[in-house]
Amino acid sequence: MYDLYDRILGGLLGAGAGDAMGAATEARTTEQILEYFGHEVTDFETPPMDTFGAGNVPGQLTDDFSSAYFVAKHIVDNDGIVREDVVQKALIDWSEHPVFFDRFAGPTTRLAIRRYKGEKIERSGGVELVTRQATNGAAMKISPIGLLNVGNVDRAIEEAITVTMVTHDNYLALSGACAVAAAVSEAARDGADVYSVLQAGLYGAREGARIGREVARDVAGPSVVRRMEMAIDIGLGAGTPKEKMVELGHRIGAGLHVAEAIPCAFGFFAANGGDALGSIVGAVNVGYDTDTVATMSGAIAGALKGAKAYPEHFLPTLEEANHLEIQKLAGGICKIVEKRLAGREA
Repeated sequence: MYDLYDRILGGLLGAGAGDAMGAATEARTTEQILEYFGHEVTDFETPPMDTFGAGNVPGQLTDDFSSAYFVAKHIVDNDGIVREDVVQKALIDWSEHPVFFDRFAGPTTRLAIRRYKGEKIERSGGVELVTRQATNGAAMKISPIGLLNVGNVDRAIEEAITVTMVTHDNYLALSGACAVAAAVSEAARDGADVYSVLQAGLYGAREGARIGREVARDVAGPSVVRRMEMAIDIGLGAGTPKEKMVELGHRIGAGLHVAEAIPCAFGFFAANGGDALGSIVGAVNVGYDTDTVATMSGAIAGALKGAKAYPEHFLPTLEEANHLEIQKLAGGICKIVEKRLAGREA
């Protein structure tokens, strides 16, 4: 039986679990992960001391889901209205929590927040291209926008653009963020399946790129849409999930660039048939930017399968390790979605 709250909580839980699990494996290769841990990582682990997550306890987040949480919380507190100033305040609030921000925040987001805090950023006088800003930093925090727009993919895309432009105003970042938001929006809908979610993601990537060409800056880099098509072909193709994990890592990549991380996340979702935990495990063990890729694949799979599809200890571990109220946030999002759905039906 369809349970809207469970789907929304599942999307949040999947994103959080992916982030926390990936924090332990980030920057390693698959082989180095197996060598260090002695097994495939399938649960929360203590991050090694040579990673960004050094010092974290099992279940503790990095910047990926923590930033998504603060953006979602501020939007919920604003009665679900998504505006540029709301997102700016959310990111400033997030930046004042050192445990999430100081060690993990990326350079593009840091620069934007410095501006919003009133710091004057002098122009360099040199070449000012945004190649380095075509990262996964927008897509990693966008999944709550999909949850706020269950079954309304076009509105999810519209609001994803508003959120993304605050930090990553280039068309490739918009393409990646809209892909994730659209997929999560569809995944949480009653009647959604793996195929419809993948199609929604591709639609979001195309629309994000199209609109981004009109409202954002141009940037050099591979097409997110084309890379997603390749990754989905791998995910739906022959082979075991582990074999597909290796293929995704080698052919698509799981790095910082938007045309690697986002397609890779969709590849893992496809490779595991939308399985809630499997979609995370593949991303966690592929190596490189594991926490970000797993955050996105977890958000999509969690929204499709619901919170009950995860081990029982996941939610309390995440809430206790990070002092966040994930269930309360899910309830707030659910109320907004119910109100929006009622308005559409009236």
